[in-house]
Amino acid sequence: MFWYLMDVLALKRLGLARPLRYLFLMFLAVCLAAGIIYAYVVFHAVSERSQTPHVHPHSTH
Repeated sequence: MFWYLMDVLALKRLGLARPLRYLFLMFLAVCLAAGIIYAYVVFHAVSERSQTPHVHPHSTH
């Protein structure tokens, strides 16, 4: 069962031709990279907005 799952993950059992397998794996890798970049940008924006401002809006000077 383990080897069958590994073959499915390697796209051998799906019956795709070798170039299609490589294109599919490349597509998955690009989607994963885009998701990681998107998550980084969102978390960076949230952390920037949650910081307290350095200048107070109402000064008594």
